[in-house]
Amino acid sequence: MKKVSVASLKQELSSYLHLVEKGEEVVVTSHNRPVARIVPELEGVVVREPRAKYGSLKQVKGVSLSRGVSAFDALIEDRRKR
Repeated sequence: MKKVSVASLKQELSSYLHLVEKGEEVVVTSHNRPVARIVPELEGVVVREPRAKYGSLKQVKGVSLSRGVSAFDALIEDRRKR
């Protein structure tokens, strides 16, 4: 993972995009704080069924569950939105 300031990214955008194209992740910082991530496309990624039970998500703060929704389908839907 590479870190780059906004100013440096603007000056050398092509070279950083080339790194991302090769599979590298780039974290963009502003005043030494991460503000964005540039990641490669997820083509060819294999998504597997989750190991944890869907009900175990009840323990995660801020997660609300709907009946009749599979964890796998919810995961795939979330990843498509990104």
